[in-house]
Amino acid sequence: MKNLESGVVIIGGGIAGGVTAITAHDHGSEVLILEKSSEPGGNCPITMGNILTPTNVKFVDYLETLSFKATEREILETFVRVAMDNEAWIKKMGGEVIEYHPMSSTYPLVERGPGFPKVQHAEYMIKYNVKGSRGEGSGGERLWNLVKGNLDRRSIRIMTNTEVKEIQRNPAGEVIGVIAESERERIVVRANKAVVLASGGYSNDPATKWEFYPARPVVFLGNPGSTGDGIRMGQKVGSALWHMTNMVSTIGFQAPEFEAAFGICFHGADFIYVDKYAKRYVDEVGVEVHEFGREMGFLDSKRVEYPRLPTWAIFGEECRKKGPLNTGAVGYNRKLYKWSKDNSEEIAKGWIIKADSVDELAKRISLDPGRLEETLKGYNEFCKAGKDSHFGREEKYLVPIPEPYYAIPIWPALYCTQGGPRRDKEGRVLDPYGEPIPRLYEAGELGSITGGLYQGGNSLSECIVFGQIAGRNAAMEKPLD
Repeated sequence: MKNLESGVVIIGGGIAGGVTAITAHDHGSEVLILEKSSEPGGNCPITMGNILTPTNVKFVDYLETLSFKATEREILETFVRVAMDNEAWIKKMGGEVIEYHPMSSTYPLVERGPGFPKVQHAEYMIKYNVKGSRGEGSGGERLWNLVKGNLDRRSIRIMTNTEVKEIQRNPAGEVIGVIAESERERIVVRANKAVVLASGGYSNDPATKWEFYPARPVVFLGNPGSTGDGIRMGQKVGSALWHMTNMVSTIGFQAPEFEAAFGICFHGADFIYVDKYAKRYVDEVGVEVHEFGREMGFLDSKRVEYPRLPTWAIFGEECRKKGPLNTGAVGYNRKLYKWSKDNSEEIAKGWIIKADSVDELAKRISLDPGRLEETLKGYNEFCKAGKDSHFGREEKYLVPIPEPYYAIPIWPALYCTQGGPRRDKEGRVLDPYGEPIPRLYEAGELGSITGGLYQGGNSLSECIVFGQIAGRNAAMEKPLD
């Protein structure tokens, strides 16, 4: 058994843990980060790196509307006021920002502006990426490189391959450290000031997803290390939970050869989505890109089934040739596999189904041929008329699907989850009675402040904001006797 000691002990070496560590260090505290994976960074390097930055305090009204008041206004106000200085913080770390511009595709992975532009004060926001040199990678990689460089310059220690098993409390109820395991060795780490939970979400925890997410099952895009450890550790020391049913999902394909799913997007408009009864059910290009799980997760209570899981995306030759269904922009698989430009290799693998007729396609994907033919015929007639009478798809996106046909099964694919231990505006973890658990703080995806609909760019912004808040307050705690 090994015994260690630090002022502030941080569970999780992603962007939230990194910002927390930098802030605590700069406020005079010794810091130790414990990361269970072999490499730090968490989800950050595999994201597009969008950092939501409010431009006016009125933006809190927008976030409050999206939260359906599941998050106290004072917490949202704190977030907005600190996040307004995101650009200044990045410059303080030695970086520069550029405004985010989305890729050109019919169904982009991330929108440029507000996800819900009809909500009041939606216009008071901008999305930044950290500027980098050519070849440095995605915005997420550039942000992580900036944070990692600052950790290294401060000589902040990160213990990788170190999984925290338990948070320790003294008889007075104060958090005093953690018990961890590294290479089968038990490690007891005393925290003289505080412990900060920054261990991410539970997108790769099947049991927790099955319990809380309304669509069953779902796949995930992010880091496989997101297994909900912080939720269980928080519960064991008495934390309340919140926002457990809130998750950020796009559409994804689960290849049997890979643990994580591939995010899917279409560069042509000749595509539709159909359920297991070969019926369209939505305006395919009109769904907010982070909330597709809500549409796909429809429960048919009469049939007692999820008829849209999986959904079949059916598309034509133009869409197939126009670009890869997975661009490699985000997700854990982005450096593990490069999707072919014309999708031909994925057809050869059997990931994408090709058929020369409706009957052949229906048989290959186990749908009713008559219903599928009716759906495709109806959609093509809408294209000819320039009006989608069923779902209101915009005319510019009404492109017919001729033979041959292509199809791929898609699922709600989680970027991240928001649920976890409840926190206050100071980043303190709360018990079920709303009282802070002494010397326990939280930052980032775990226990996120997002309590309803998700605004793109909010996760990384929240990591930066509450990393600063939790790091400062943890460092200011009076040392234990």
